[in-house]
Amino acid sequence: MGLKLPGIVVIGAALAAPIAFVQGAAQAADAFATAERIIKQHRLLTPQQQKCSKLVRREDSNKRVAKIGVYEQHDETCGGDPDVEHRLFDLEIDMRSGTAKWDNNVDMEMRPVPGRRR
Repeated sequence: MGLKLPGIVVIGAALAAPIAFVQGAAQAADAFATAERIIKQHRLLTPQQQKCSKLVRREDSNKRVAKIGVYEQHDETCGGDPDVEHRLFDLEIDMRSGTAKWDNNVDMEMRPVPGRRR
């Protein structure tokens, strides 16, 4: 009977939305931290490139696979036109295993991230 009352449905939905938002924000934070770790460990970007890049979580990410776009950051510190953002590459990270693929190749196809460079 309680499910038929519109007020309860609205309240229930209103309470569930912040929880889903917090979970989504936590998943995004985990994805960004994992992406940063992979970029540093595998030396996918130089230290200067790391300082002047930003990560963007793709909308089609989910709990299992985080899809992260890596873009050049243009501002006063990094230089360049702030209205232009060049995509450097995309990462697809399996959040359970920690393995990653990227598309930084001629074919722009997702392939395993290369082993750690020395």
